[in-house]
Formats: sequence, structure tokens, C-alpha cells
Amino acid sequence: MKNRKLLSIGIMFLFSILFFNVLHLYYKDNLKIDLRFEVKSNSQDDYQLFYRSNSNQQWTEEHSIIEAYEHPTKWNSMKYTLPLDSYEVRIDLGKKSGQKIEIKDLSLNGAKNVKVNLEEIVQQTNQVQMNIKHMEFKTKGDDPYVTLKLGSYFDLAKNGINYTKMAMIALLSIIAAALFTFSLFNLRQVKSLFIEMYGRKNLVFSLAKNDFKTKYSSSYLGITWGFIQPLLIILTYWFVFQVGLKSASVMDVPFILWFMVGIVPWFYFSEAWSNATNVFVEYSYLVKKVVFNIEVLPIVRIVSALIVNLFFVLLLFTVSAAYGYYPNLYYLQIIYYSMCMILLTISISYITSAVVLFFRDLYQIIGIVIQIGFWFTPIVWSYTMLSDFWLFVFKLNPMFYIVNGFRDSFINQIYFWQHPYQTIYFWFSCILLLTIGLKVFRKLRPHFSDVL
Repeated sequence: MKNRKLLSIGIMFLFSILFFNVLHLYYKDNLKIDLRFEVKSNSQDDYQLFYRSNSNQQWTEEHSIIEAYEHPTKWNSMKYTLPLDSYEVRIDLGKKSGQKIEIKDLSLNGAKNVKVNLEEIVQQTNQVQMNIKHMEFKTKGDDPYVTLKLGSYFDLAKNGINYTKMAMIALLSIIAAALFTFSLFNLRQVKSLFIEMYGRKNLVFSLAKNDFKTKYSSSYLGITWGFIQPLLIILTYWFVFQVGLKSASVMDVPFILWFMVGIVPWFYFSEAWSNATNVFVEYSYLVKKVVFNIEVLPIVRIVSALIVNLFFVLLLFTVSAAYGYYPNLYYLQIIYYSMCMILLTISISYITSAVVLFFRDLYQIIGIVIQIGFWFTPIVWSYTMLSDFWLFVFKLNPMFYIVNGFRDSFINQIYFWQHPYQTIYFWFSCILLLTIGLKVFRKLRPHFSDVL
């Protein structure tokens, strides 16, 4: 026992270092430099900032950012996000002559927050009368601007050390390493599950087929309802957003295609998770049989949902081709992302299917979570409208990875390994959830028959 604890501590220490390096690399790769300052003027105007990486480049509209000054006679906060290779900037102080403009608290915010001394970096002014001591500018023409050489300050902001962020990365690394070590030492349960499922694959497929047929056996249209309902939902959303709200194409992609590619994996996940959660309640007569291995039942429901999902994936191929997106190598990733989708559903279902027997309200809660999750996943909206912070938060949702992956395969033509950090995070989350799910399931399984 002592040797096992020492081994786990040693492994956790090694993984802490590994995760720290990965998170730090992610932090550096996603680092952005913000130029911020406070400005006060006597009239509304647009302040355009141009940037370049060396003095030989021309100032161009493509390398510029416009921010509006909207509250005259009051201090307004201005923020411009600059590329990491920026060296010099030019701030156009509106288009009106005779304006009195004051600037203060200019800083660069990156790996480190650096306060900039304006007196040291002013290189050139045009149609501007400047009081360098008080940082007051008076415009004298229709093209007033001031040029700032930020080189040394920019290096400090880019390469400096933010100890608070480093501490956060270290803390996250320790937590991630502890969770991963826990999963590693319980990996045998995951392995035994898949070996068991493979050995009983014929039984799983047979029960899944029967489950799909039984679900619609009492209706006149039978299994047709499995396809009609999702189709009607797609048509409803298409009518509301494209016809009613007149949603435009998303990144030059027809809205209906962009929307369908996102909603098809969500259809599968929501149906499979909901059905698998309630499987032991509906198959209570099998749960009470001592000779039957009930571990297969959540898998049965998850496989059963694949029948409808396969139809809609084929429909996606048809609709994509109709809009000029023909099959290519990127389409093969649908197999990979479908595996991700199935694994995620299995991981969550083993937890919820076991707990719901002891807390029946959980099934209703999951229904609410699915409804909210639909809007918190970029299915009917594009994640490009989010700020960096909220984009990071939304990426914590594992379905973000799958929905975006389907769009990368059908539309964007991006391979999954081009999102290394998201891929690592997704598989780490799934392995952890599956390990916890199996632990919870096997802990509660002996008491299932008592509550059914």
C-alpha cells in the first residue's frame, strides 16, 4: 500500500510538470497584447490605430483597428488588440480640426502589464499641437495623428512573467495531474468494460435493434417518427432563423448547411444521453435478473440512437453536395468525431443512469440541461462573436469540440490535430468522466434492485 502511494505521488509529480508545460505553451500560443489608454475629448469621433512590425512597412487599412469615442467631455477607455510582432503604432485622433484631446494611463497588457511613458515613445505628430508634459493634443487639420514607437515596451509585455497567471497554471496543472493519476490507476475498469462489450457485441446490437423497434411499435407510423421529429425541428429552426429573422450566410456558408452540420451531432447526443439515463428504470425486469450483465444496457440505448444518426449523417452528405461541398479526405474525420460523440455519451450515461435510480428528479434536470446546453453550444450561433474569455469558457463544453469538429470536416476543411489543445482536453475529460462513471456505477449497482 505504501509503495502504491509513493508511486502515485511520483506519477502525479511527473504529470504536473507535463501539464504545466502544456498549459504554459497554450497560454503563450494564445497570448495577445492589448494597448489600452484613457482618452477625453470635447466631441464624438472614431480613433483609428494603425500598427506595423518595422519602420519600412506602410500604414495600411488592413493593419488597423477602429474604436469609437462616444462620450464627449468624459474619460473613455480604449482598447486595441495588437499582433505579437507589432513594433510601432499610429493613432489617428479623429477627423475634426480644433479638438482638444487628453490621453492618460497608456499601457500594454500581455504576459505582463506594462505602463507606458508617452514622453519616451512619441516619434512623430501630424496636424497636432502637443503638450508633452500633460499629454494634451490639439488637432489642426482633418488627418491628425501621433506615431508611437513601442518596441522595448512591447518586448516587456510579451516576454514578461505574470506571477498570478503562472500560479494559476501551476494550480491547474496539479489538479489535472491528480485527476489523470486517479484515472490511470483505475484504467483497468475502463479496459474491462470495452473487453466485455466487444465479447457481447452480438447481444448489444440485437438488443439495440429491438430497442429501436419497440420504441415506436405502438404508433401507426412506427420507426418513421424517429426521423420525422428531427427533420421537423431542423425545418422549424431554418424557417425561424433564415426566413423569419433573415439570418445571413455564416462565413460565406449557406445558413441551412452550417446549421444542419451543427445540430446533427447534438440530436444524437441529447437523445442517446436522455434514453441511456432512464434505461434501468425501463428495463427494471432485466436489472432484477442476477444472471444478466446490466452494464450493457446503457450501451444498448447509445447504439440504438446511432440508427437515426446514421440517416442524418447521410443526409448531410447529400445537402453538402447540393451546395457544392463534395466528399474529400476531411470527411473521413466524421468517423473520428462520431467515436468522440459516442464515448462522451457513454462516459456521462454511466454516472446519470446509476444516480437517477436514487434521485428520480435527475431525469427532469437532465432534460433542462439538454435544453440549456443546446443554446450554450454554437449550433445556431457562431462562436466568432465571443470575446476571448467567453470563448475559453464555452470551449470547456465537450460538445463544442464535436460540433466544431463536424463543421471542420464538412465545411472548414481542418484536421482535428490542428486543434491540439482542444483534442487533449476532450480526451482527458472523457477518460476522467468514464472512470468516475464506472466507479459510481459499480458502487451503486448492488443496490439497484432495492430501489426499483
